[in-house]
Amino acid sequence: MRLSLFVSFVFAAAPLLAAQATTPVVKPVHVVCTTSKGDLDILVQPAWAPQGAARFLQLVEQGFYQDVPLFRCVNNFLCQFGVVPLKAGARNYAAIPDDPVKRELLPFKRGYLSFAGSGPNSRSNHAFITLGEKVESLGTQPWEAPFAVITEPSLSKVLPQLTTRYGDMPPWGKGPDPQRIAAPDGAAYLKAGFPQLDYIRSCKRK
Repeated sequence: MRLSLFVSFVFAAAPLLAAQATTPVVKPVHVVCTTSKGDLDILVQPAWAPQGAARFLQLVEQGFYQDVPLFRCVNNFLCQFGVVPLKAGARNYAAIPDDPVKRELLPFKRGYLSFAGSGPNSRSNHAFITLGEKVESLGTQPWEAPFAVITEPSLSKVLPQLTTRYGDMPPWGKGPDPQRIAAPDGAAYLKAGFPQLDYIRSCKRK
């Protein structure tokens, strides 16, 4: 199963934002993301992927993670997020360069966070959490560098509660379609067709 991801949604009325956060980060940073199933404690590791870590912290600091659907959650594979319904004033995040995938972090372990991409240097605001214990198919592409990991007790108590009932996105499954989510009526589309979907309600530095 590959990540042929839809990650290039644009908001024509919004200017492109800088590719990185303005302040470089070197030390690990704790972030807490409140979800519909509880808090996920995340340890951001700039040493693993400096570009990816900076972008994630930029998204956190600029309030991107407000009611963001966990739209593609596949059991023992991944849980993807980052696409939101189109609305006035939405920001458009420019793609960032790839980080090298460190061999010592392979294979992907449960709780790893990585950005999703559609090709080299295509990472923007789509990311995923690894749900499988060891997923050999992840980390094989240049844009799939882990930048963070979910820590205990969130790893064992909250992550397993995220619903995977809707499965993969089209054309691989019948889960939410990211192109429909990104439309102006995306929130209504999710509410009507996927009422038990989980969401990231907010994220902040701990």
